[in-house]
Amino acid sequence: MTPGDRRVGPAPADEPGFAEKLGYLFEHSRDENGLPYTGKKIAERANELGYSLSDAYISQLRTGKARTPSFRTVEAIARAFEVSVTYFLANPDEDLDRVRQQRDYVQMLATTGTHLSGIDVRAICPDTIDVLIDLLKVVKAQALENKNAPPDQGTSET
Repeated sequence: MTPGDRRVGPAPADEPGFAEKLGYLFEHSRDENGLPYTGKKIAERANELGYSLSDAYISQLRTGKARTPSFRTVEAIARAFEVSVTYFLANPDEDLDRVRQQRDYVQMLATTGTHLSGIDVRAICPDTIDVLIDLLKVVKAQALENKNAPPDQGTSET
């Protein structure tokens, strides 16, 4: 999957979806002549910026008939309206939390040489990841100690 193929997922029930956010831009944004934008004008602006976008597809996005635009489409619309792509994100804080968790996971890999296969790290809170990193550091240190320790002399109890 290439970055242009990523899809913008549905918004949580309490937040406006893509169609609502797009509709808001059409209602409240004005072109250089003070006129409301049309789908055709936004498509033209996006195409002038090097994207491939049609008025018909914008209409489908506005009405909710098309629900999962690619990131490239979101980028084209955002640039045509001259807003940040983050405007369309359901919850930018959630994305920042995911990036922090991924960073912590990468740190854990670098520090311990261990990975958590089969675990959805996004579901683990950052504090828990910190505890796991510390625990794995201890386990790694003990493993290195045992590896470097002289072999057991075979003491037996009688």
